[in-house]
Amino acid sequence: MKDMLRTLFSIRQKRRTPPVGPVPAVGVSIARGPVKMTINQPVSRDFWNWMVLSGWRNVPVQTDRRESVQLPENSLQQLLEASPQERNAVHARLLALAKQSASSMPARSR
Repeated sequence: MKDMLRTLFSIRQKRRTPPVGPVPAVGVSIARGPVKMTINQPVSRDFWNWMVLSGWRNVPVQTDRRESVQLPENSLQQLLEASPQERNAVHARLLALAKQSASSMPARSR
């Protein structure tokens, strides 16, 4: 009911960026806006710091029902294998891929 009233009266509030959390464990999802990625291998503190500076955060709930686009499983591997100089370009390419796949999907299936 509250959701319907908020929509009806256009009183939605944009969520704030969640605080920076600890280095995510294997199997946990991280998010950057509407894009999600699953951590499928251990990441170092330095790499996590780079991810945080790039806008990634731990997903704060176990069951996240927000609409999102899941990056392919090999996305993390691509970022880890890229040299620090190439990492921003690989990251931009992955986000562009997610944006492209989001625009080609019907709204309900995301």
